[in-house]
Formats: sequence, structure tokens, C-alpha cells
Amino acid sequence: MIAELGHFALILALFVAAVQMTVPLIGAARGDAVLMRLDRFAAALLFLLVAGAFGALTWLHVTSDFSVLNVVQNSHTDKPMLYKITGVWGNHEGSMMLWTFILAFYGLAVTVFGRHLPLGLRARVLSVQAMIAFAFLLFILLTSNPFLRVDPAPVNGEGLNPLLQDPGLAFHPPFLYLGYVGFSMAFSFAIAALLEGRVDAAWARWVRPWTLAAWCALTLGIAMGCWWSYYTLGWGGYWAWDPVENASFMPWLAGTALLHSAIVAEKRDTMKSWTIFLAIITFSLSLLGTFLVRSGILTSVHSFANDPRRGAFILGLLVSLTGGSLLLYALRAPVLKSKGLFAAVSRETGLLFNNVVLSAAAGSVLLGTLYPLLADVMGWGKVSVGPPYFNLVIGPLLLLLLPVMAVGPLLSWKRGNLSQAIGRLKYVAVTALAVAGLTLLVTGLSEHSLLAALGLGLAAWLFFGSLREWTSRIGLFQRSWRDALHRARHLPRAAYGMTISHLGLAVVILGVTGSQAWQEEYLQVMHPGDVATLSGYQLKFLGTEDNLRGPNYTSTRARFIVTRDGNYITELQPERRIFTNPPQPLSTVAIYTNLVSDLYVVLGDPADRGGFVIHIYHNPLVPLLFLGAIILVLGGVVSLTDRHHRIGAPLRSLAGRFSMPKPEAAAPPQPPSMAPPRWGWASLAPVLIFLGLSGAFVYRLHLADQGFVPNLIPSVLINRPAPQFALPPLLTKDRGYTTADLKGKVTLVNFFASWCAPCREEHAYLSQIAGSGANLIGVNYKDRPDDAKAWLTELGNPYGNVVSDMAGSAGIDFGVYGVPETYLIDKNGIIRFKQTGPLTPDIIRDRIIPLMAKLAR
Repeated sequence: MIAELGHFALILALFVAAVQMTVPLIGAARGDAVLMRLDRFAAALLFLLVAGAFGALTWLHVTSDFSVLNVVQNSHTDKPMLYKITGVWGNHEGSMMLWTFILAFYGLAVTVFGRHLPLGLRARVLSVQAMIAFAFLLFILLTSNPFLRVDPAPVNGEGLNPLLQDPGLAFHPPFLYLGYVGFSMAFSFAIAALLEGRVDAAWARWVRPWTLAAWCALTLGIAMGCWWSYYTLGWGGYWAWDPVENASFMPWLAGTALLHSAIVAEKRDTMKSWTIFLAIITFSLSLLGTFLVRSGILTSVHSFANDPRRGAFILGLLVSLTGGSLLLYALRAPVLKSKGLFAAVSRETGLLFNNVVLSAAAGSVLLGTLYPLLADVMGWGKVSVGPPYFNLVIGPLLLLLLPVMAVGPLLSWKRGNLSQAIGRLKYVAVTALAVAGLTLLVTGLSEHSLLAALGLGLAAWLFFGSLREWTSRIGLFQRSWRDALHRARHLPRAAYGMTISHLGLAVVILGVTGSQAWQEEYLQVMHPGDVATLSGYQLKFLGTEDNLRGPNYTSTRARFIVTRDGNYITELQPERRIFTNPPQPLSTVAIYTNLVSDLYVVLGDPADRGGFVIHIYHNPLVPLLFLGAIILVLGGVVSLTDRHHRIGAPLRSLAGRFSMPKPEAAAPPQPPSMAPPRWGWASLAPVLIFLGLSGAFVYRLHLADQGFVPNLIPSVLINRPAPQFALPPLLTKDRGYTTADLKGKVTLVNFFASWCAPCREEHAYLSQIAGSGANLIGVNYKDRPDDAKAWLTELGNPYGNVVSDMAGSAGIDFGVYGVPETYLIDKNGIIRFKQTGPLTPDIIRDRIIPLMAKLAR
């Protein structure tokens, strides 16, 4: 009954959304206040219905109602209560429910906090929000119904992926969605302004708090995802440039640009058209992330679903919302003239430069993420884009941006004095150079130390430059202490928020620099009593405790005593857990932190004579990365509490702009004061680019619908002989491998790399193939041999032979799309099957092993 009530609430919500997206919009066009005032009631009712449906799904999970398919597939009676609740959004259907719930919540927030909004503007904004809600509700009801029944009901469920049974990941999606969906508010305000035909300082003032709230949530969500990756996956890192990680980073970059652009639009009445465009692009990138995760056109460890039918629906939504809004922008943008003028040296120029760099960064990440897909569609061959590309592109852009971040706030609006601003930073420059020089003096002259010195010097420049800007605002060292304190107390919170966020970014850069430049690792088989020494720490392995029972797993726990110079520091207890439902191994990391560096211990596979593979990392400055992220969010929250944002634009300043005549005035509705639309290539370019990209997506989904999904991408070599290759061994115990060695036996060739996060997830399942007696060959792809050897020592070596393809030549010949990638080759050396992306238990059980058995016969 609860499931049916939830389903019925979704259907009612669809009809309410249909009313909300049409009636108030018609009222705004006609100047009918009665119709416009329906927006608040409809938004509140929509929220109640969606909240009721979401609550019903949560109740079904909490009570383990296994008559509902979604509960069967994602829950189990042995799961702790926290993960029964978070299992609601740990799947495609539930995550869509969470998305729609947050969307309805933002609509309700407009009705609560938008009391000062003009009636016409509010009606248009809530109508646009309802359009988005209608589309997602229709998507859920037609393709992703979470309330489907199963008959007969099983006794128990299949459980939740153990990687998702973690407190960090439990709260990571809600904050991420608060950011993704929050940018829909900026989008709705942008479309409302385009429909009205006017954008002014008051509009920008209303957009900023919604954008800031979304930005804070998305920043926190990304930071939580990095923290989860760091302490859960056991690889010593926090960011892998995975396509779905990139899908969260792109709207963050665009949203950061939007925040700064809105400041210029409000303060100086300029960059209005650009701000509108950024609002559209930011939310469109959020929708693009949803499409990538659920369409199956790209392979990612984070993917919720690989259903091209769902992908086609989301693509239709993306085309309707983004394509329609870009077309409206192309029509209206030419008439959005900026009134504010500014000199080449001014604060406006600094913020414009900020926007250019951030937009270039977002575009570069978008290109790197989608280039393999575009290359495949255009027939340019199979390519993979990994961390080297992203690091090479983002690094120089940061190098351009960070120096300006300290100078820009010291410039005046309209016309600034560059020499005066730089003069104020002379001691900051000396400090930054001293930090860089001290870094080189301590670490010596090398490529790593030069990059580290540059990173720490820039972090010091931004950190102390931000403090210098604050002291200039309050007149510290220029006025009396009493006067400076008085000015500090009356400084707007938005100014404090800017300073705090810039300080936080400087701290993040410290963490990234230290972790990339000075990470040390130890990888050995250790027996009880052995001592490992790393970065001045001594770790004594005391042994393991076996068969420890958890709520839904059994574990082996290791014990390490950590000392330094003979002094006891702590005890670390990493574990290897074997979950029962679903059956899957998982290592839990033990971390000791002194808030400056981390000692990071991973318990690997058992070895001979009671030993275990132990992987230990010393990660300098990594805690500062997460601390900096918290400071970033804190700065945003402080800015959000500014009275300027909480009160919003006075109603009288918007009168005549967005409000419509009152009914009793009986005045005819006034058309927007716009010149006739002028078409131009500049305004049409975004539409044309988007249409081209949509065409590539349509073609990719068409292939997927024919069975050519990315994890089953057909190679041009399918049913053809494997290409000629001769690769050297990676390990001294192995021998080289050539094409001739494929003859006479069925062989599975697996391309992998130590830098590949999905490879780590896949690796746990390769033992199933090796255990079946298959000839499993590993090809280490574009990887450093030492890193690959360490990776295999840590995780175990399931391969019969491992060879090295450092140059990637064999991968090119095979048509490798991106690691991991696997090829099944028959006794005659003919390729019969290709798997792009990580192997899963289902693929191994249902496709690989049966096909291998068939080929063996």
C-alpha cells in the first residue's frame, strides 16, 4: 500500500507541475495577478507530493519491504540502518527521486524567501522550475519507477554495493545534488529575465544568493567525494579525473565564474549577457553530468545505469532545456546592452579575466571528457584521455589565475591603479619568493622540487595577498587600532566571505602541491614482528585477527604499532572485509594524521608463511586539502549570511521591470521593452555547438540501442585476427608475449594501469577468471613499471603473464578506448569479444565464462 501511495503521489505531482509551469506563466504574460499568485500554492503542493513519495520510498527501504523491486536490488536485512536509509539514493531510481525532491525543495524555498520578489518575476521563475520538475517526474514515471512490485517477493534482498556502505558516501550524493539542482535556480532566473527582456543590477542581486548556496553545497559534495575516494579505495589518492568526477567539476568551475560575473552585473551593470549565458551553461553542465552517469555512453566507476533508453530520454530533456534556452538567449542576448564602462586596468577587468580562465578550464575538462566519444563518432579512432592531459591543461590555467586573484580585489571599480595595487603587495611578493626559495633549499633542485616551489609560492602569494586585501579594507597599520577595529566590525560579511574562501583555496593548493610532490610509499610482504620505516616513522606489524564479524561482513584486521624516534605515536588497524550480500572484498584503510601529513596503511592479500602484502603511504599536506575545502565552504556560508543577500533587492527598485499591472488598474499588459531580435554568429555559436554535440550523443545512443554500448564497444578487429605485437615482460619471473603465443588456447587479454581507478575495482574480480583455468594475460598500458609492480604486489597478481606496453603501441593496434579494456581471443588467435570498462561479476558470469567454455569446445 505504501508503494502504491508513493506512486500515486508522483502522478499527482506530475499534474501539479504541469499546472505550475503553465498557469503562472500565462498570468505573467497577461498581467493577471490571480493566475500569477497560483505559483506559491502550486510550488508548495508540488513539494508536499514529491516529499511524500520520497518518504514512502525511504519507509520501504527502512522496513525492508522486499515486495518492491528497488528494495530487493539495493537492500538486505543485515544492512545497518544508516545504509538502509542511504540505499534509497544509492541507485538510479532512488537518486532520481532525490534529485526531484531537492528540485521541489528549491521551488518551495523561493516561495518562502522570495517575499520581496516582484510577482511577475516570481511567477516566471517558478514556472521554469516546474518545467524542469515536470520533465524529471515524467522521466521517473516512464523509465525509472522506484515503486515497481515483484511477485513473488524474495525472502531477502541483494544488498548494496559495499563501496557505498560508507558514511562519507552516504552524505556525498545529497550535497552534490543540492549543488547540481541548486544551479537550476540561477537558470530559472536567467530564463525569466530573457522572457521579460530586462537584466539589471536588481536581477543580479537576486541570482547571487541562490548561486552561492548551490556553489557551497557542490563544493562540499565534491570534497566529500574526494575524502571517500581517499580513505575507502586504498590507492593513496583522492582525484582520478574519472568522467563522472569531471562531470561534477565542470559545473563547479562554471558556477564559480557565474558567482564572480554576477558581482560585476550587480555592481557595475555590465557583463549582463555573459552572466545570463553562464547561468544557462552551469545548469546545463549539471544536466550533462546526469546524462553521462545514466546513459551509458561513457564508462565510469560512478555510473548509475547503462540504459540507452533512459539516456535517450535524458538527452531529450537536455536538448529541450539547454537547446531551448540557448536559442532564447540567441534571440534576446543582442538587446542586453551593458551600461557600465571600465578601463583596461580595473576590478571589472580582473573579474573578467577570472571568468575567461575558469571558462577555459571548464571547456578543457569538457573536451578531455568527451573527446574519446567524439573521436569514435567522427571515425578518428579509439583514444583515451587520462590524468596527464588534465594535469597539463589545468596547471597552467591556475598559474595564470592565482597571481591575479591577489591583485584584482585591490583594484578600484571602473578604473584602477595597477602600480599602486602591486605596491601594496610588495611584502607579500617577498614572502612568496621566500617560501619558494626555502622549498628549493630544503628539497634540492629537481623537476619535482621546482614544481613544488612554484605551487607553495603561489599558495603563499594568494594566502597573504588575501590577508593584505583585508587589512587594506579596514585600514590596519594605516589608522588607529580603534578605528580599524570599528571598520572590521562593520565590514560586510560578503567581504569576509570572499577573503575566507580565497584563503581556503590557498590552503587547498598547499595540500595538492604537497601530496603530488612528496608522497612516499612502502610496499612489501610483511610478517608478524617485521618493522617498516617510512618518513621517520617505524611501523611494527603485530599480526592479524581473523574472522571478525561485522553487521554484514567478516574481516581480517591487522595491528601496527607506530613509533617515531622510539616514542609511541598510535596504533593502526587496517582491515580486509568480505561482504556477504553482495559477496565482494573491500579493504578499509587505517590513517593517522597530525593535521599536516597522513600515515596511510592498506592491508593487502595474504602471502606465504603468514605474511601479508602491506602498502604504506606518507602523504604530506593532504589534510590541508580537505581543511581548505572546508574553509572554502565556510567563506561561502559567511557570504550567504550577509544582510545584502538575505534581504534581497528592494521591491521598489524592481517596480516596472518585472511586475505586471494590478488587476484593478485594468491596464493592458505592457510588452517587454525590447528591440527586434538580431541574429548573429556570435549569439548563434552556442546553439550550433550544442546541436553538434547533441548529434554526437544521438549517434552514440543509436549505437547503444543496437547493442554497441561502451562496455561492449565493437572493435574493428572483432572476428578478425589479433594484431601483431611483441611485448616485453613486466615482471622478471615472466617472459615476453607475442601474437604467436595466442595460438592453441583461449586467452583473455586485459589492459590495465596503476593510475586507473576503475582498474582497482575490476581487479578484485579477475581472480574469478583465473580460478576457472583461463589463460589470463595482463597488459600494463602507458604506465611506469615500478608503479605497476607495486600495484600488483598490493592487490595481488591474477595474471598468468604480465607484459608492458609503455608506449601504448599495442593498445593502439588493438583499438583500446580506455583502460580497463579486455579482449577474448579464441584458439586460432581471432578476437571474439571486447569489453571496454571494468569487468563485473555479472559480465564475468553471464558472458565471459560461458563464451570461453564455448570457444574451448
